[in-house]
Amino acid sequence: MHLSSLLEIAADALGDRVAVAGYAHGGAGAGGALTYKELAERVDAVSRHLVAAGAQRLVAVDVNSEAVPIGLFGAARAAIPYVPVNYRLADTQLRAILERAAPGLAVVEASVPPRLGGGIDGLSLLSRDEFLAADGPATATAGAGDPEDPAVLLFTSGTTGEPKAAVLRHRHLTSYVLETVEFMGADPEDAALVSVPPYHIAGIAAVLSSVWSGRRLVYLPQFSAESWVDLAAREAVTHAMVVPTMLGRILEVLAERDEELPALRHLSYGGGRMPMALVERALEQLPHVGLVNAYGLTETSSTIAVLGPEDHREAIGSADPAVRHRLGSVGRPLPNLEVEIRDHNGAPVEAGVHGEIWVKGEQVSGEYLGRKSAVSADGWLATNDGGWLDEGATSSSRAASTT
Repeated sequence: MHLSSLLEIAADALGDRVAVAGYAHGGAGAGGALTYKELAERVDAVSRHLVAAGAQRLVAVDVNSEAVPIGLFGAARAAIPYVPVNYRLADTQLRAILERAAPGLAVVEASVPPRLGGGIDGLSLLSRDEFLAADGPATATAGAGDPEDPAVLLFTSGTTGEPKAAVLRHRHLTSYVLETVEFMGADPEDAALVSVPPYHIAGIAAVLSSVWSGRRLVYLPQFSAESWVDLAAREAVTHAMVVPTMLGRILEVLAERDEELPALRHLSYGGGRMPMALVERALEQLPHVGLVNAYGLTETSSTIAVLGPEDHREAIGSADPAVRHRLGSVGRPLPNLEVEIRDHNGAPVEAGVHGEIWVKGEQVSGEYLGRKSAVSADGWLATNDGGWLDEGATSSSRAASTT
């Protein structure tokens, strides 16, 4: 399946439902909201512009806004990859990555062009406003999309070497969505607050999951705990995803204000090891919220394993040390994936034995631009994360990441 099909189906079924909350580009709340029908129309216009311009990639160096879903689906409709880049990089790192991302068209925040000096060869820069207003002639349409085409290129941090560009093809991303998200499963009032960076796989997954379920996207341009709480309250946010440092600061603000965010029902966390004490605090402070620990990789199109709300409640309420210890685990592998723990020779180990987490499934890419695939001939990917399975566990039972 192709990413553009996800939006087309959602727009046909939920045309009048709000897809993206209103924005005033510097913050949420004042601009006009987009329905699913209007989002699809804007995507069509942007895709025609990309085709007419001959763009080979759509690069984004910008904060969270409605330009993220428009860019992601617009690139898909134009049959080119979407390449969100970390705008927080040092100037030399940013230039190096943009040179590798060229040729194409880049949507950039106002601070970016001065940082690039004379610009980047082969990369045309557009402001967010220019991009959102872009349109092309009716004749500028791309051919039918191929699920095997690259949909998204995500650059790694490159802390130990040159950043690698992970290649996620349409079939990887759509496989993840179709296997984990119920179509039109969201209630009309459901809203997902997206505060993770747009260049992170969680930001991509948030768009696709929300569109397929029919949930309203609410974007926070840049994170602060105060603005997160303000926006969650104002938009009656029901779903959100945070990283550990975000959760701690959000809980502090809520405690200071004596707020509970009554509309919030589902709060997932990931992107780093979560201190158990912080999870316990969140369960105590937000008893009405279902907590979800989501473990995944860029190379696996997002989530591999989930510790769900009932798992959290069972663990926190148990006097059995083994059960309570699961509060620090990453939960159960998704049913559409196979997970094994292997030793340093690549051989599977028994439950309870530490080793490396390996994963296999349709959503697993393990591919990097210009490099050999990291996936084995029989479809397995080594995650470079350590972990173990519970005693007596199978690949569909609980796993625990240790790094």
